[in-house]
Amino acid sequence: MSESNLELVRSGYEAFLRGDFDRLVELMNDEIVWHDASEIPGARRRAGIEEVRAFLESFPRIWDEPRFEPEELHAAGDTVVALVRFSGRGRNSGAEVSRELAHLFELRSGRVERVVTYFDREQAMLALEEARAAAKIE
Repeated sequence: MSESNLELVRSGYEAFLRGDFDRLVELMNDEIVWHDASEIPGARRRAGIEEVRAFLESFPRIWDEPRFEPEELHAAGDTVVALVRFSGRGRNSGAEVSRELAHLFELRSGRVERVVTYFDREQAMLALEEARAAAKIE
């Protein structure tokens, strides 16, 4: 199961890079919940496929060439952590941004049902270890 979950997450990043938001939606559970990194001022939780889709579709409006590039993917059962580099240029400011972050994906029945964004990659890996322990995965 872990290998197919890794492939599903990888294909989601590829779809985002192509701007294929229809494909992204296909990978999500209708009741998906997406959490911003807690360090973001005004961090919020988005619930439901329409709200999450609108959030993801906002990136190309805010950034020129926004890219989430997975550098490493790690799985523990139905939980996947992607260590990611985000890069882009602000449309209004022109400022170049490159930032390491992580996404923790929880999957159910082959679809993403929860995403948590972390600016601290170590916290994401600790959450993965907790998922591994909870599922008693070696």
